[in-house]
Amino acid sequence: MTEGPFGAAMAAPADGGFDAMAPANVSPLVVWLASAASDAVTGQVFEAEAGRITVMEGWHPGPTADKGDRWTPAEAGEAVRDLLLGARVPRPVYGAG
Repeated sequence: MTEGPFGAAMAAPADGGFDAMAPANVSPLVVWLASAASDAVTGQVFEAEAGRITVMEGWHPGPTADKGDRWTPAEAGEAVRDLLLGARVPRPVYGAG
């Protein structure tokens, strides 16, 4: 269903120009994160695309529910639905919209 539009959006440029969606653009960040040089980096989320690296800042605690005991799946679902009503509306992720 999305193969046509998605494939077209993600295709390498026909003219051989810079391929912003090539996995090789993300690989240097992955290699660096796997190295000892990144030992001070923990708990961070990055977005890497084309020639851009972004530190995401969307991982802040929001509404919380604490039962003080183990949840059943139904209880957890009900709690999450209630929590989402009080949570900030998330910004769209890259490529959405």
